[in-house]
Amino acid sequence: MSWTLALAGIAATGWGFSDFLAGVGARRLPVRAVLIGAQLTGLVLALVYLAVRDGPLPTDPRLLVISAVAGTLSVPGMGLVYRAMRDGSLAVVAPVAAGAALIPVAWGLLHGERLSAGGILGAVAAMAGMTCASWPAGDRAGRRARWRAAWCAGGAALCFGTFFVLVHEAAPDDPYIATAYVRLAGGIAGLLLLTEALVRRRIRMPRGTGSPWLLPVGVGVLETVADGAFAVAAAGVAVGAAAVVSSLYPAVTVLLNAVLLRERLPAVHLCGCSPRWSGWRAWPPDPFPGADLHR
Repeated sequence: MSWTLALAGIAATGWGFSDFLAGVGARRLPVRAVLIGAQLTGLVLALVYLAVRDGPLPTDPRLLVISAVAGTLSVPGMGLVYRAMRDGSLAVVAPVAAGAALIPVAWGLLHGERLSAGGILGAVAAMAGMTCASWPAGDRAGRRARWRAAWCAGGAALCFGTFFVLVHEAAPDDPYIATAYVRLAGGIAGLLLLTEALVRRRIRMPRGTGSPWLLPVGVGVLETVADGAFAVAAAGVAVGAAAVVSSLYPAVTVLLNAVLLRERLPAVHLCGCSPRWSGWRAWPPDPFPGADLHR
């Protein structure tokens, strides 16, 4: 179990770095450009993996459908979180988006997984952190912007929480194929967005940005690696345990934001981030004792 949770930690690191890069990119480039570039990068990586993979590809319709839904759902989720990070503080948006972990936790409980006392404390801390992090502060214009960012982050949390559950359901048979299919579905959605944007001429790259696609490409690579790590982890442990560890990615985003951008938070938002740190530490090594870890 320890190696699977370590993979979930790798997923958290990859998503945390990718969200930071996406947040920085969304403040320099159109959100659509960041989203489309990341999705197309994932599509290329998935096609390369499928091309070099030995053996026939699985054709299980359940795997195809679940992976396709998960990949498609990740596109609006990422678009919402990128929009939220463009309009609001990265350190405020990240804890709200991390509420995604509550959905697979609830799913696991409905399917017989048992939550420990530490797990309950962590869930309560997550809710408190989300509330404080999105609490209006500052002037009226600032409050409106933060509310918009919080709503976008909440929508992203809903998408990502469902994504966690779907990947867990698709991963047990072949997590690598599941990841490839997820990225293929996301890439196809990205191609549709690109086509629509080109037809309507809705993407205009700002001048003086150097190589504007480097950031989205980096985001796509990190997301693909994180998706694969989570899929392998979700195939080996209960969905709640994998999602809880993977949802530590906001800590990475917040840390990078504080160290590299030196963003300072209002006291209420700082409190919103702090419970998440203490809350996640409250989760024991086995937050779902007695759960079926290899179903």
